Amino acid sequence: MPTPDNEKSMTAEQLAEKETDLYSIVLDLNKEKQSLETLEKLKNIFISYRQIHRLYANIADKQEEALKRGLFIQWYAITEPADLTGISELDEEAELNIIKILENKIQTESLDSELKWMLNYYASWDYVFDRFKNFEGLKNFIQNRTEGYFPSVIDHLSMKMRGQMGKYWNSLNVLKNENAKK
Repeated sequence: MPTPDNEKSMTAEQLAEKETDLYSIVLDLNKEKQSLETLEKLKNIFISYRQIHRLYANIADKQEEALKRGLFIQWYAITEPADLTGISELDEEAELNIIKILENKIQTESLDSELKWMLNYYASWDYVFDRFKNFEGLKNFIQNRTEGYFPSVIDHLSMKMRGQMGKYWNSLNVLKNENAKK
């Protein structure tokens, strides 16, 4: 179940598929009675998710989508229980890489509109970024966060293809489905 090292060149789309598979296993494990076997399977999922996050971090400077998903995974790992998400402790170097790229985008004012609203949302859990207080741009962003960027409508179909991040955004009732029949 852990992601092999030879998958270093996986695309964001392939990583999203891996995430979907892992999340399905997590949901199934939560239906089972806890045993040594289920705990071992969950431990392997944690390892796999750590690797997926690391792979997103490795391509985040070249692919904005990887940055968004890597940042989501970091936020989700802290805000939600690991046994429900499959996401546990992440690689600190990979987390730092995501934050450095994010900091650069904040400092150069090059966050796209989607990343802006996502980061504003994550910033309402300010403790998530406590370890990164030395990043001035991020610190100022969090201090000045606003809900003004948060959309009322998202494309639920495209979110379905974006790993666990997409599943999360699709689960929020405040975001209407852009694809719904009017």
